[in-house]
Amino acid sequence: MSTPAAAREAQRARGTSKPAPRVLLSPFTNTTNPYIALQKQLLRDIGYDVRPLSLRYLLRGGFVDLFRRSTVLMLHWIELRAFIDKGRGVVPRLRGLPVVLLYCALMALGRARVVCFVHDHAVHNARGAVRVLSVALMSLVRRLADVRIVHDPHYAGHFRARYLPHPLYWDVPGRAPEAMWAARATQAAHGGTPAPSFAILGTVEPYKGIAEVLAAWPAGHTLLIAGRGQAAYLDALHAILRDRNLAACVTLDARFLSDAEFDARIGAADVLILPHVADSMLVSGAFFEAIGRVPVVIGRAIPFMRWAAEQFDNVLLFEHEATLPEVVRFVAENWPRYSAAQVVAARRQQAIDMFGWETCRHAYRECLDALAQDSRTLRTSPAVETRP
Repeated sequence: MSTPAAAREAQRARGTSKPAPRVLLSPFTNTTNPYIALQKQLLRDIGYDVRPLSLRYLLRGGFVDLFRRSTVLMLHWIELRAFIDKGRGVVPRLRGLPVVLLYCALMALGRARVVCFVHDHAVHNARGAVRVLSVALMSLVRRLADVRIVHDPHYAGHFRARYLPHPLYWDVPGRAPEAMWAARATQAAHGGTPAPSFAILGTVEPYKGIAEVLAAWPAGHTLLIAGRGQAAYLDALHAILRDRNLAACVTLDARFLSDAEFDARIGAADVLILPHVADSMLVSGAFFEAIGRVPVVIGRAIPFMRWAAEQFDNVLLFEHEATLPEVVRFVAENWPRYSAAQVVAARRQQAIDMFGWETCRHAYRECLDALAQDSRTLRTSPAVETRP
């Protein structure tokens, strides 16, 4: 993993004695997803000093960073602080809403440049007035940002944002991915698996559309669903399994998966299914765990997955659950074509070219270098929108 020492090394490589530019990142840790750790490593790798954007850091002397024009505030999912899911639905979190508004005030009053990553359309599983409130908060944060970033190029125009590639989780300095490919190559050398195994991995929540998948799942095709879920939703899924007699082919492993367990499940999957509903997230993080590593990805035809299917011939789509069985049977019938070692290797290289570490380093550095230029330059750039 990159460290502050790595930032200093990158700084020396640039031949400058100036202190490394600082990024204040929120959130600074995320125990359920390695995305934030990946972002910190990437920013340090391109020469930034990454610190937490937290009240503790600000009160311990970091407050002055807010008034340095060289500082970058980088925000991910800040709206989530204002909501909580207690199992009966998403509700406002009274202690969280003032925190979000405080961050908005800091963004508006400080001189630091603000970068907001737009990940979602609304808070996951929020309904009614709560969803409306979450959308309004997200809109406020976006308006206060100097630059908005999306990982789905389809929404760059919609959010007046800049597209940056989402880093692959497996193409990271310090990882040794050879073991991933060795098992797959050995399997292919022995003729591969006679029939593909399907998987849905990650949190088991309503916005994932898993109940709809089970309602249409074709019997006889192996499906693993693994991840932590809430009791009420899990009960509903078990009821579908009982009603449709799917216990022989569908396994529901409802528990939190450690990073190592998730990695092992991804490595063992032949086909990953991403059935996320269209009005929730822009992209699925699991896609960037799987693409280039899992032979086939099947996704609901949301805008990002449509774009991905145009880039990769092993990304297949379904418009509605009723058409999913047809796609599943198509993959099973054509499995030797998708699982051939040379085909998997070619898709792996394509994924690295589009989302790999070096590609991301170049894109992120270019974006942040542009942000460091005079604001008049930013106002004339078609790719970057300045704060209104």
